[in-house]
Amino acid sequence: MISVVKVFNTLRDLCNEDQRGFITPEVFNSFAQLVQENVYEKMKDDLLGTVRLRKSNMDLGGVDSKYTDVKSVMSDYIYELSIPSSTEDGANFPKPHDLDRIISIHTDNTKQEVRSSESYQCDIVYDLEKASMLMRSNLSSPTSSFPVALVHDKIEVLPDTISDISLMYYRRPTSRKSDRTLDRNSFPVYVPSGFSAGSGVISGLDVNQTRHFDLPAEYYDYVILEYAEMMGVRLRDPMISAYSTQEQAQS
Repeated sequence: MISVVKVFNTLRDLCNEDQRGFITPEVFNSFAQLVQENVYEKMKDDLLGTVRLRKSNMDLGGVDSKYTDVKSVMSDYIYELSIPSSTEDGANFPKPHDLDRIISIHTDNTKQEVRSSESYQCDIVYDLEKASMLMRSNLSSPTSSFPVALVHDKIEVLPDTISDISLMYYRRPTSRKSDRTLDRNSFPVYVPSGFSAGSGVISGLDVNQTRHFDLPAEYYDYVILEYAEMMGVRLRDPMISAYSTQEQAQS
C-alpha cells in the first residue's frame, strides 16, 4: 500500500514550496486513478522484462532472482472469485469489474485450496469461431469433464449445464483502506477532515472516506513521477515536467 497522504504532501512540496494550495485535494484526486493505472502497467512491463532475462539466462536466480521478486509483487493482484450463472438461459457469467487477465476457470464455486476432484478446469477460448468449431466436432465437443469457457463481453461456459464457476484472475488495482484491507469498489482518494481553498490549509484526515493506492511501497517513486508529469502539464510548469522527465531517464 502507498499512502495518499504521503504522496499528496510530496506533490504539494514539489509543486509549490510555500504550500499556498496550487495542488488541492480535488486536483490530486482527479489524477489518482490514472496515475495508479499507469504505474500498474509499469509493473506488468517489469514482469515481462524479467521473463526475458530469465529466458536469456541473465537472471541471477535464487534469492537474487529479479523474476522472483517481481512475480512476488504481482502475486498480490491474483484474486479468486466464485460467480453464479447470470441467466437461466445457458451458463453465462459476468466478468468482474476489476478483471485484468484470466488465469483459470473451474466448474464449481470452491477455492483452489479446497477444490475436489469433481471440479474441472475449463479450456479458455477467446475466438467465437473456434468455439463454434469445437461445438460442431464429434471428437472435441465440450463435456462436463472437459468444459470450454468462451470469453467475450461475458464468460460463457460450454456445455451450458454449469451453474457456478470459480474464476482465478489478475485484478486491476483499486484501493486500500487505512487498515490496509482491499476495497475492490473504490479508487484512491484523499479526503481531509477540513480544507480551506483560500489558504490551502488542511486539517486532519477522514479515515473512513480516504482510500490509499493499491500499489506496493517500492513503486512509490513511480507514483510521484507520474503525478509530477501530469501536474507539470496542468500548471504549465516546465520545471515540474522537467523533473519528471529527468528522473525517469535516470531510473
